[in-house]
Amino acid sequence: MKSDMMLAVLQLAAERDLPQSSVISVIEDAIAAAHRRDEGAEGQDVAVSIDAGTGEVTINTVMHVVDYVVEDGPPGQVTVDEAREKRPDADVGDKIVTGQLEFKPQRIASRVTSQYLKQRLRNAERQIVFDQYADKEGEVISAPVRRIENPRAESESPRGTVVVDLGKADAYLPGPEQPDTERYRPGMELKLYVLKVSNPQDDNEDRPEIVVSRTHPNLLRRLMENEVPEIKSGLVEIREIARKPGSRSKVAVYSNRRDIDAIGACVGLRGIRVQNVVTELMGEKIDILEWSEDLGTFISNALSPATVDQVTMLDDGSVEVVVPDSAQPLAIGRAGQNVDLAVKLTKTRMDIKAASEYAEEQLILRQQEAAEAEARVAEAARAAAEAKAAEEAKAAAAAAAAELAEMIEAEELQEETTVATAEATSEVAEVVEAEVEEAVIEPVEEVVRPQPGVPTIFMPASPLTQAKAPVEAPAQEEEDEDLDLELEELEEQLRELEVMEQEREEAAREAQERADLDQFINSDEIWAVPGELDTDDDDSASGLKFAEDIAGFRDSDSDRAARRGGGRRGGSRSARR
Repeated sequence: MKSDMMLAVLQLAAERDLPQSSVISVIEDAIAAAHRRDEGAEGQDVAVSIDAGTGEVTINTVMHVVDYVVEDGPPGQVTVDEAREKRPDADVGDKIVTGQLEFKPQRIASRVTSQYLKQRLRNAERQIVFDQYADKEGEVISAPVRRIENPRAESESPRGTVVVDLGKADAYLPGPEQPDTERYRPGMELKLYVLKVSNPQDDNEDRPEIVVSRTHPNLLRRLMENEVPEIKSGLVEIREIARKPGSRSKVAVYSNRRDIDAIGACVGLRGIRVQNVVTELMGEKIDILEWSEDLGTFISNALSPATVDQVTMLDDGSVEVVVPDSAQPLAIGRAGQNVDLAVKLTKTRMDIKAASEYAEEQLILRQQEAAEAEARVAEAARAAAEAKAAEEAKAAAAAAAAELAEMIEAEELQEETTVATAEATSEVAEVVEAEVEEAVIEPVEEVVRPQPGVPTIFMPASPLTQAKAPVEAPAQEEEDEDLDLELEELEEQLRELEVMEQEREEAAREAQERADLDQFINSDEIWAVPGELDTDDDDSASGLKFAEDIAGFRDSDSDRAARRGGGRRGGSRSARR
């Protein structure tokens, strides 16, 4: 037969829907809290145990072995040395039973036990609720609306929190987690995504807080997993989801198997599968498209139902999308909804441009590039011209340096030639003088003096010199004859040079006279008829001009009359010339 204690335990466990072991543990803690105030404990800690079969209560006093005793800490603390006096093998963390107390419930102790028991039972209930829903975080639950609270003044959303009944606990749907297009009423059954389940012991709260959402993208993911078996089995994968809660969503799906149509599997026969998800989301439109590894193809699919002509990746990481002029409003969508969802889905920045606008921009860009190219060509031509001018200047400087070097070399050669000629002339003169001195006989009383301006070597020997010259050997005579021949040849060359110089001077003088004559007299003007030359009206009416007119020697009428007698013949000849 069970004791009264066990009957009370069973009753509490049934009423609170708690395990029997949890109720027994709570009662043990409550009895220990009451007996810690007993004088018999003498400042020691109390450990209570209840036999689950008989309901017998055992109360022991215990001491806790610690490194050092903390003031105002838990009761029953002893150091290691003190504990080893009672038990030699005691160590830090051990519990040493020092005695036993008799279980005698009293009025004050009973009141304390009752209060403590109620508090612990509430905490046990909350912990059980937390343990039940902690593993549901990230899952979808179905629950009815219990009530709708008024919005708080400090809340960012104008909508109040919706309290959802989970049975043993309540879940909270805050205003920011509610789509703007949805309206709720008490008793309405909702599909909710569990965002967070907080532990009351960690957050020092009286109850666990369960926060749910209707706007999270994973709500759509979980709903599709429940409706599409291919997604739940892994044959079809949901790669990306972009939502505008309550209005429209885009889902990118992909399948590794070629025999499975990922989009068709999600849509279902006659769209029944996707329609069930739309119903759960209260009419939210869902676009299902195919995911692709190629970013350009993926962007084109994300902008559906609009057609895309061209996708260009820019250097700054953004994407330039060209669509037909008629498809631009469809690609952007109402209030930019379609392009916003495509941006979220592809995680890129897009710039939607019409084909005509893109063509105009490309034309302007090409013109700018052409202008830049012309500028670069002009700059290159200028640089080439400068380089060519520098090369020409360098070549001119090299030519000038070469010419200067040649001039210097010519001058040096001329100087060397002059010096050599002077040296040769000096040597010849010395040789000739030496030979002449050898050929000269002893001086006589009367010496023939050379005429001024005639070199001595060209003077003929005087009769006296010839008469008194000593008789020489035949070799000496031959040398004298050779010397005379050389002297004669030199004299002949000198005469020829003088004649050539005279002829050149004569030719130059004649050329100068002809030039002077051509300068002052023009034959065309001498024999010009009236009209070919510009003349004044006061000139004579004769039709000819003579050389004397040009030279300024026109004779007067009295002069011509005076010369008619004796000099007619000569004057006529002179005129004809």
